[in-house]
Amino acid sequence: MLRKNKQFPEPPGEYIVGLNEMSFTDPTRQGLFDFAPDEFREIPILIFYPSDNAQNREPSLYSFKEEAESFKKASKGIVSANNRFMPIPAYRDLPVSENQERYPVVFFNHGYSSHMMQNVVLCCDLASQGYIVVSVGHPYEASAIRYPDGRIVMADESIGNEFKQTMARNQPTFKTMKKQSYSDEEIGPAAAHFFENFKSTKVWKHIRIWADDNIFIADMLEQLNGQASGSLFAGKLDLELGFGITGHSYGGCTASQVCLDDPRFVCGVNIDAPTYGEYWDRDLQKPFMILGSELMDLLARPNFLANSNDAYFIIVENTQHMDFTDMIFYAPQLKLLKLLGKRDKTLLRNVLSSYHLAFFKRYLRRKENADMDNLKFEGVRVRSKKAANPFRNHPTSVSEI
Repeated sequence: MLRKNKQFPEPPGEYIVGLNEMSFTDPTRQGLFDFAPDEFREIPILIFYPSDNAQNREPSLYSFKEEAESFKKASKGIVSANNRFMPIPAYRDLPVSENQERYPVVFFNHGYSSHMMQNVVLCCDLASQGYIVVSVGHPYEASAIRYPDGRIVMADESIGNEFKQTMARNQPTFKTMKKQSYSDEEIGPAAAHFFENFKSTKVWKHIRIWADDNIFIADMLEQLNGQASGSLFAGKLDLELGFGITGHSYGGCTASQVCLDDPRFVCGVNIDAPTYGEYWDRDLQKPFMILGSELMDLLARPNFLANSNDAYFIIVENTQHMDFTDMIFYAPQLKLLKLLGKRDKTLLRNVLSSYHLAFFKRYLRRKENADMDNLKFEGVRVRSKKAANPFRNHPTSVSEI
């Protein structure tokens, strides 16, 4: 049984959160992996969205057996598989709220070997405040994928092992970097030296697979939004605003790459991701926020410095990589392994959600009263850069809103 203190916090917004699942097959991408040469890429999504009434339905559950068992195995039994029974503050297949005609859309991407519900608290917080949040699954590189028809696809061990070996080979170089202090002028060459060891590996190259997953799903959402689709979401997606995107770890790399590649994605967030991918020192030319642990100061600062648009660089002191996921709510024992830091879980949730809500209000909804600079948290360091016209690459002008 779960302990009573293991529960997810309620979302802060006015809306009840609905949850829907879908999958789409990309007919242009076949045989991405050697072990499945004839397989077309099929991408699942979870959609968190604003609704008005839970209609006396039971809340959805956090996980499923195969996914939960994979995390138990990866943690050597420290994380219980019973966490799959935790209720989340979202309810299946509710009607979309009629309070607004359309809602802005934000994509979320999970971390490597993680899962689509990884940041359910953040997704629900955004949905409760009037966003439609699309969590994108990445088959064979998520811990486990369950499609709407019940099929299960587990992570491929050979790819996962190759990722682990690549990280292990470069750990000595990273430890050397951590012992030094770099100015803004010095950090670019230092990071370039570190990343050079990754550019021929799958760690670097598979960002393209994940980015293409998002771009394809954006195509599908455009079709879904047409009234002829008959979808629950037909006409409900405010596509004139463009898309926002966020993600944790490898998903944060993906968010960055997508912002570089696709003009429909108008702003984005990297949550505690080393910047693997060709975007790492490129000018994204879009509002972008990097938020995470001290790791960001070494391996993501060049991306912040290169951006000619509004940019935010936010370091949360005394944190570890998994502090920016739901693990703070159901696996506090991971602090013993130093996989979680020393910060309070309520504070961490408030930092992550508050900055996301303010950022997307300002740069996706384009509300001038969303002042990022008013957010103040103890032990959180913020750098920012402001452009004369942060919306210059937006698909529509401010006057059209």
